Amino acid sequence: MLGGKGRTLVLFSVFFLGAGFSFVNYFLIYFGIILLFSSVISLPLFYYQMNVEELRVHRELEKEKIFKDDFVHIKVIVENTGKNSFDFIEIRDYINIELFRLILGENFISTRIGPKEMIKFSYVLEPKVRGEYPIGPLSVTVKDRLGFNSAERIIPNSVTKVLIYPPYEDIKRIEILGSKRSLNLNYGIQRSKQKGLGAEFYGMRKYVFGDQFRLIDWKASVRTQKLIVREFETERDISMMILVDSSNSMAGGAIDNTKFEYAIRACMLLAKISLTRRDNVGVFTFSDKKNFNFLKPGSGEEYFYQILDFVARVKPEGKCRIFEAMDYFIKRYQKRSLIFIISDLEASVKEIKDGLKKLIPFGHTVMVINPFSPWFEIHEIDLSSTDKALAEAIAEEMMEHIIEIKQQARNLGINIVTVGPDDMMNQVLSNYLEAKKKGKAF
Repeated sequence: MLGGKGRTLVLFSVFFLGAGFSFVNYFLIYFGIILLFSSVISLPLFYYQMNVEELRVHRELEKEKIFKDDFVHIKVIVENTGKNSFDFIEIRDYINIELFRLILGENFISTRIGPKEMIKFSYVLEPKVRGEYPIGPLSVTVKDRLGFNSAERIIPNSVTKVLIYPPYEDIKRIEILGSKRSLNLNYGIQRSKQKGLGAEFYGMRKYVFGDQFRLIDWKASVRTQKLIVREFETERDISMMILVDSSNSMAGGAIDNTKFEYAIRACMLLAKISLTRRDNVGVFTFSDKKNFNFLKPGSGEEYFYQILDFVARVKPEGKCRIFEAMDYFIKRYQKRSLIFIISDLEASVKEIKDGLKKLIPFGHTVMVINPFSPWFEIHEIDLSSTDKALAEAIAEEMMEHIIEIKQQARNLGINIVTVGPDDMMNQVLSNYLEAKKKGKAF
């Protein structure tokens, strides 16, 4: 196509032709024809000499999975496989400035490349938010020496997806908090226990038919003149499922501190602590039918990074269909477990009640963490007096909705805890520890 200068040349040629015919000036007509002929004839000649397909362009990433507070180094390689020189080429690697911050270098280059030559340029990006986001595509623009003509080509298959984990500082804090020593020191936590053939002494009782002879305490039996057996405690691993609402409404708040981002951090906290204590942990994220994502329970500290990889790909989208989500969940999973649901509960009271009722027949212990929307969306924002009054009115209306849901949930034996950004992690942890301490239903 014609470049900027080419289009200007055509405009001048039309101007001179118009002036020549208006003033019957053959020189202006002749000059206008020459300019128009030059611009028109140069275009096919340009395409004949400059074959953009001879340029091979590709991108290399240092790594495709990074933490939010890390950097990704990107290198772009341009190779001229043909016999002709390209006097002016521009290579651009498209990035979304809302998702990435350009830290070093430039994501484009304007240069010349000779036959069989190769050039490289690089730049460094810092991700702004957690998730899976594209880099690219790559585009190549070729112009002639005078800049009259240009050709642009989008490189096919030149979009690379980068997976952004939550900040490593979050992971580090969770790893420290999730260690047994830290939990024992800060919260005096103990694992769920049951009587059995474990290693820790529990107590003594009278012998009953069927007890193993090796459990008889002969000294105590002689002393009491009755057969006495010893009982021991065995640590009991539990299964926990973390259900995270990934609907559009969870995206409320600052871009890097939305309700959903807090929910993901809470999910990571619960998963890390449980896996450290040898429990089985699974994750289910839900909104509508197209956005049900299920990760079956697993165990071992290495499984934490599988969970991290799983939740990093989830984005808040779709409408919350909690009844359909719970129906889908119980068809995939029935084992009696401790279930944490993290949701802003922005659905009808009836739908939420019917969704929670789906879990009751399976004997789960269910806890709901409710990030309250107004507390998250106005967090750390300076509001005018008018905006504050409006925010309080909205908060009051939404709180009435939450209170009604709490009453319905209480009738089902389910506790709903409403939280803000400042106390969400502490509430998640304390409710988890309380559930473990009671050790019921799992």
